[in-house]
Amino acid sequence: MILLDTNAMLSVLWNEIGADEVADLLRDGNSAIPSPCLSEVVDQLIRCAGNPPASLGEKLTPMLDEVVAVLAVGSSVALRAGELRAAHYHRKTADLSLADCILLASAGPSDEIATSDRAVAFTARELEIGVIPLPDSNGNRPAV
Repeated sequence: MILLDTNAMLSVLWNEIGADEVADLLRDGNSAIPSPCLSEVVDQLIRCAGNPPASLGEKLTPMLDEVVAVLAVGSSVALRAGELRAAHYHRKTADLSLADCILLASAGPSDEIATSDRAVAFTARELEIGVIPLPDSNGNRPAV
């Protein structure tokens, strides 16, 4: 399964650099996003892009119903995410949000994480999780 981070979803919704690559991943039909990352997507759409909350159903529901699975977070993933953040977070060199850590903790042995976030990509590599490096809004990809 390909796990999408917040930035991957936003690149498609905002038609940013990398949107075509994420759309290709979505077409493969094996993509998911952990629910806390989806919460970050909603936050960004409202707070940063100025979308009214009532309009989000039009933007997100078709994608979530047909293309991207939303992963619920159980206690084992939540516990692992807390452990990962405690072990890997550093505000200057590895600014991992709790949603990032839940993304990492959600990955199974054969899963890959699609991300443009350098800290997520670096930590995933340390944890031996596959990474699909996506370009950020400036066109830069995390090193793999």
